[in-house]
Amino acid sequence: MTPNGYRYVEFALWVGSVATAIVVVLAIPSLIVGNGLVTLKYALFVVGFLLFGVGSFAIQPTPRGRGPVSRLFSMSLDGGKAFGFEQRIQELPPLDGRNLPFEDRVSRNVKVFVTSLIVLGVSILLEVGLGVTAG
Repeated sequence: MTPNGYRYVEFALWVGSVATAIVVVLAIPSLIVGNGLVTLKYALFVVGFLLFGVGSFAIQPTPRGRGPVSRLFSMSLDGGKAFGFEQRIQELPPLDGRNLPFEDRVSRNVKVFVTSLIVLGVSILLEVGLGVTAG
C-alpha cells in the first residue's frame, strides 16, 4: 500500500473509532437513565452539532495579516503531538505498527469535522431509518 493509502486508512480508523466511542458513551446513560433511543437520538444530535461547530471553525484557513479580530475566530485542534489512542490506532491492521509521522496524517481538524457528520448521520438514521420519535 502507498503512504497516501496508509494515511487514509489511519483517517478512517480514527474517525470510526471516535464516532463509535461517542455513540457508546452516549448510549449507556441514555438507555439507563433516559428515555432509551429517543434520548440517544437527541444526545447524538447535540454532541454532533457541537462537534460540527468546532470542526467548522477548525478547518477554516488561518487568516494572515487581517488584524487581531480575525485571529480570534481561528482555531486548530492539531497540537503537534499524538494522543494515546492515536498511537494505539497505529497498531491496528492494516497499519500494523507502521507509525505514520504525525505530520503525514490527515489533520485532526478534518477528522473532527468528519466525525461530527457521522454522529449527526447516526442521529438522523435513528429518526428517519428506525422511526425513533418522541411521540
